[in-house]
Amino acid sequence: MNKLKEPLVYKPLIAGLLLGISRLPLGLGFLVFFAFIPIISLLKKTSTYKQLFKAAVIFSFVYTAVCLHWISLVTAPGLIGMFILFSIYFFLIFALIYFISKNHPHFLYFSVAFVWISFEYLQNFGEFSFPWFNLAYSLADYLPLIQLAEIGGVYLISGLVLLVNILLYRMASNYRSSFIWLLTIFIIWGGYGVYRLQTIELKRHPQKVAIVQVSIPQKQKWQTFYEQKTLELYSEYTNLAIQEKPDLVIWPESAIPGYVLHNYKYRNFVKNLALKHKTNIFLGFPDYRRAEGDHPSDYKYYNSCSQVDSQGRFSQPYDKNILVPFGERMPFLDVFPFLWNVHLGQANWEYGEGPKYFQFDDLKYSPLICFEIAFPILTKRIAQDNPDFLVNITNDAWFYRSAGTYQHAVMTKFRAVETRLQIFRAANTGYSLVVSPTGEILQKSELFEKTVLTDNILTYAGKTIFTKYLGWFPLVFVFGAAVFLLISVVRKFLGIS
Repeated sequence: MNKLKEPLVYKPLIAGLLLGISRLPLGLGFLVFFAFIPIISLLKKTSTYKQLFKAAVIFSFVYTAVCLHWISLVTAPGLIGMFILFSIYFFLIFALIYFISKNHPHFLYFSVAFVWISFEYLQNFGEFSFPWFNLAYSLADYLPLIQLAEIGGVYLISGLVLLVNILLYRMASNYRSSFIWLLTIFIIWGGYGVYRLQTIELKRHPQKVAIVQVSIPQKQKWQTFYEQKTLELYSEYTNLAIQEKPDLVIWPESAIPGYVLHNYKYRNFVKNLALKHKTNIFLGFPDYRRAEGDHPSDYKYYNSCSQVDSQGRFSQPYDKNILVPFGERMPFLDVFPFLWNVHLGQANWEYGEGPKYFQFDDLKYSPLICFEIAFPILTKRIAQDNPDFLVNITNDAWFYRSAGTYQHAVMTKFRAVETRLQIFRAANTGYSLVVSPTGEILQKSELFEKTVLTDNILTYAGKTIFTKYLGWFPLVFVFGAAVFLLISVVRKFLGIS
């Protein structure tokens, strides 16, 4: 028998392929509504954990290869590590669902939804935090369908995606009922989104924000010979931005390839531009401070950013709170100090402490550096302190023209809807974006384009339900999964079939 025809091979292969393709910039995000059908079918017919492990490895390999292939552009070992890590994760997910449904068959569909979304939520925490596989992100191009994120965050959207998969699977045995439920869900889901897009009230402020994108290739960015060219580009495009009379000019992550706060030349370069144009400049840069105690080096290093006001004064910097595992910091350095001696090209930045807010005129904003845009728990926390907008600075030059740039950028849509805050995203090589509180992209650069984006600030009065009341919503799934697991353990212990 051809091995590809075996259910343990083709079902996880198809599922991984559909999920992976739905995350690519191909306009095929709707495939996510069918991707879990093979998984549900597989879980109903699998009989051993060995078979589940095989299916998880295949699913992880295909999903990772299609969705995260761009990681190999940064680090090939990193992609292999992702494949191994997510093989373990997906095996645990499949095994939990299988165990629950084996001991209580009526819990199958519930366990699929509750266990998977628990996985999505728990990916926000720990040394390996990487919440990239949220199902909702496949729907980034369907603006009406993401509006419900203001109620339950990205997790409510993922839950609805799984519910659609379950109902489509059930259509084979109960067509009429499943079809009615599907139709009802999409009418309410889509109808709510259309209604909110037409009725949400935004205030347009006279203040403007400009984003400067100078597209410096990654191979040249940190080279000494390119330093002067970098400064010239930022000077030139800031001069262009000033023609629109912005109140704030944003440069991307690590815009200046040096320790700005400790280097007289860099510091004065930014200061003099702010003074010359009588405007505020926000930029990212590496930073360091003297270490205390038994730290393994004399200094602590940070991925930081700050505002230089129109008087040339630097604010206290914000230090990135959430670091990319292996890329920006080796996991478990505090637990296993010997890992400081392991050098795989990572930066080993230190963690920042909490959000920070900057201000000009009567407007307040908070920054997110690069990867932090993937964390609803962080933006929810920031939104509770009533900023007027968010700034996301990043350097996606590592990803060249791959799907990684698209996947990273569209997360801004979800964070904007969850918080109803406008987001200005400044990327070194793109995509730079201005995203409305509705999730609509108002301005967008092309990849590796040298350009300036300028737009007025839009604000929404009040807080979203997700921000104010239901930030704990994903815990419902974690608690539910735990309850289903406990019931199944008790049933197995008591021998109840």
